[in-house]
Amino acid sequence: MSVVCGVIKNGQVAISCDTQTSFGSIVVSAQYHKNCNKLFSVNGSVMGMVGWNAINDIMEHLMKHDKKLFKLSNRMEIFDTLLKLHNKMKEDYFIETSDDNEEQPVETNQLSALIVNQHGLFEISDYREVNEFTQFWAIGSGRRFALGAMHAVFDSDLSAKQIAEAGVKASCEFCDGCSLPIKSKVIKLKS
Repeated sequence: MSVVCGVIKNGQVAISCDTQTSFGSIVVSAQYHKNCNKLFSVNGSVMGMVGWNAINDIMEHLMKHDKKLFKLSNRMEIFDTLLKLHNKMKEDYFIETSDDNEEQPVETNQLSALIVNQHGLFEISDYREVNEFTQFWAIGSGRRFALGAMHAVFDSDLSAKQIAEAGVKASCEFCDGCSLPIKSKVIKLKS
């Protein structure tokens, strides 16, 4: 699985991730896996993704070859982007849109990510839900550990990057789906 953490503090927004990759029961650390980074930059935003490697490859390919699709400045603009991406992912990349969840409200796009940019911190889920956060958030199998760690240190003197990395470190310590090293990026918020 994985963990991606985002934090807003003191005019900065930071995003951090672990670097473990899993192929079923096989765990591959960053030492052996060259493309283990889960953070991708597009149009002034950084997107941290968890889940299937195939979806990461699709998104990385789209960011490189069709970056005009990615409009990520606010919640509704991100939602509109997800609608466009969904059709493209189905038609050009053949994603599986069915799900084991019989109560799913809409087709899944299999995409779970955090987005940070000068406008803030956003989460997107595989059902195209878009949420905006004011302090911190985490996604992935290590989310609960990360949220607890970030909550515990948020009011300290630590920077946004240090808090996000504390969340990833806690996840790597206690979740078997996460491992070090950490990758991080920081963006200055628009005033």
